[in-house]
Amino acid sequence: MRVQVKDFMSTPVITAIGENSVGEIRELMKNKEILAIPIISYVKDAPMRNDTVIRGIITVTDVSKDVSNNATVEDVMTSSKVHVVHPDSSASAAAKMMLRHKVHHIVVMEEGEIKGIISSIDFVNLVAEHTLE
Repeated sequence: MRVQVKDFMSTPVITAIGENSVGEIRELMKNKEILAIPIISYVKDAPMRNDTVIRGIITVTDVSKDVSNNATVEDVMTSSKVHVVHPDSSASAAAKMMLRHKVHHIVVMEEGEIKGIISSIDFVNLVAEHTLE
């Protein structure tokens, strides 16, 4: 059985913009019980009105640091390690990408729109749901 990313990705995805405060993101992560939020902006005059540019990602690790609640997300987000995969990609390809780049989250995009997010916890859930014996 070939498991695709769309079969186990988390949806919907909560996003934020770089101008949001760290305090807002901490509260959002706590209330929604999420560990990562893609930081986005929209492409002006894009062929599709909802084309999204992922500028970075902020994780629970980022907001756990000694950073003021008034700091902006842009000040603490990771912008160099945001990896993207297509919903039809295989789970194996996504796992290899995470291992190769040493990341815990991958954004799932299709046609300029965020469709989901995959975390290392999603992979644990995937394994737990399938018999490996």
